[in-house]
Amino acid sequence: MGGELPVTFDLDSFEAVTRQLMTAESEREICEIAMSGISSVFDLPLGALWLYDSDATELQLAASTERADEVFDWPVTYRPGNSLSWEAFEQDEVRTYSELDSERSQYNKNSPVSSEIILPLAEYGVINIGSLTPVTFDDEAVRLAQMYATHVQAALQKAEREHDLRVQRDRMEQFIGVVSHDLRNPLHVVEGRIELVRETGDLSHLDDAAEGVARMESLINDLLTLAKEGYAVEDRTAISLDAIVEQTWEMARTADATLKIEGSAPVFGDQNRLKQVFENLFQNAADHAGEDVTVWVGPLVDSGAAEIDRADERTEGRVIGFYVADDGPGIPSDKLNDLLSVDALSGSDSGLGLSIVAQIIDAHGWDIAVTESRAGGARFEVTDGTKPVSPFHSW
Repeated sequence: MGGELPVTFDLDSFEAVTRQLMTAESEREICEIAMSGISSVFDLPLGALWLYDSDATELQLAASTERADEVFDWPVTYRPGNSLSWEAFEQDEVRTYSELDSERSQYNKNSPVSSEIILPLAEYGVINIGSLTPVTFDDEAVRLAQMYATHVQAALQKAEREHDLRVQRDRMEQFIGVVSHDLRNPLHVVEGRIELVRETGDLSHLDDAAEGVARMESLINDLLTLAKEGYAVEDRTAISLDAIVEQTWEMARTADATLKIEGSAPVFGDQNRLKQVFENLFQNAADHAGEDVTVWVGPLVDSGAAEIDRADERTEGRVIGFYVADDGPGIPSDKLNDLLSVDALSGSDSGLGLSIVAQIIDAHGWDIAVTESRAGGARFEVTDGTKPVSPFHSW
């Protein structure tokens, strides 16, 4: 311990980094700025920042210093009980270590790091700053390091608020687009048919008017769903695919449609949001394929993700998602790319229904694609994605 040197720091560099942090606009930019300042502020070579993924219950590496990239075999992921960093994050407590090799709960027992300070960022994650040679973190160094972490945390909070405001603004613009376009069309139908009734006395025109009213009611319900609930994924649990499909089918307005469940598997998601997904997909099938449409639902497996031809046939391989297919007319190839865009809320025959599906799937971190079913209709495939499931990930 006698050979350890105290950590030095540069206040001018500290002020320069904090100014950059408060003008940063994205999570990625904030993390990179925070790491680029480690060597100049603290004169230490090693630094890394981990962000917390609440869905996976783990700290995921977001940025690191150049020297850390050379020394360590990235990426390193911290989970409950596997590291000193997780302990500091979980207890929201700054930890300093002058002799890491004497600690029992290191992530890597053979780590070349000699000394380290671990700085929690509240619910956002942790910053680790370290040295390959023994150093000491005196009270002043710890205080400055805490201030550094506080500025990083404040920048992340600011970016998160701005991100949420952008989402709200974009959603409002989407609402305006829907109201001005999708609601106007059926309203014109209603007005036109009522005028024909007045002119001709033929009450059969009221049937078309009633359909226009029903269309407006459906669009308004979709708008209310978005306004009240948004796309947030909250309570993710293991849900039986066949059970949630059967429950949703009973609630959907499917008239004389036929449901065929072709196998089951656990789906880890938000039950209320998944019901919205299935209800909208079922309604889409009925709207475009007719009231007597046949709908198939089943799990996707990694061995080619082929459909199952019989309900009692067992699947082999890892389940990677599920599909919903129908025997309707299918979807023109020139509309496939835009049909499930999370940004295309208005201006399509499907209105909000499929856009809501795309948004909820995206919020789960999954992927959705549409192809042709075995009967020539539409087939929607939902698979495990690689996107982050946290609601705030701007990178």
